[in-house]
Amino acid sequence: MSRVLPGMFVALFVFFGLHTPAAAQELAAANTISAAILFPTTPMVPSTPVSAAPVKAEAAASTPAFDRTSLSNRVRRPALLPALYVAQGALQAMDAHSTYSAIDRGAHEANPLMKNVVGNKGAMMAVKAGVAASTIWMAESMWKRGNRVGAIVTMIAANSVTGFVVAHNYKLAGQLP
Repeated sequence: MSRVLPGMFVALFVFFGLHTPAAAQELAAANTISAAILFPTTPMVPSTPVSAAPVKAEAAASTPAFDRTSLSNRVRRPALLPALYVAQGALQAMDAHSTYSAIDRGAHEANPLMKNVVGNKGAMMAVKAGVAASTIWMAESMWKRGNRVGAIVTMIAANSVTGFVVAHNYKLAGQLP
């Protein structure tokens, strides 16, 4: 595993880092396109039609309410989803701690994918951070694409599996001398 990582970094650097820079015209066009996408100009229109009839003094004092249709269609994220994101990060940290607690008492790593990583704490933390980030990213992209129930169920399932692993590791560490 450790022999493969430097080659992967070099390949990624060559693939992403050594491409030709954009010309000024291409950059200007890209800025125009990205500005139009990032900052769309939706006209603000009054929510009630404005008439030419004389207005009473009470109505003249109030200001018209404006609606922006692009903001009104958003579905608010439930408080459960960010809490599940935090729990995933905490559970990954607890998994690393419980794994090292069990290993320090004489256990060995049973996961064949993690056997080579356990010997290096930095690599273990990087893998755990990557697993947490990728799980959160997957659920967040599901939420943004409209699969809201799937995003919540995915995070609950991922947290449940990680929780069972953590509980098993701590139970095993407690049984060893």
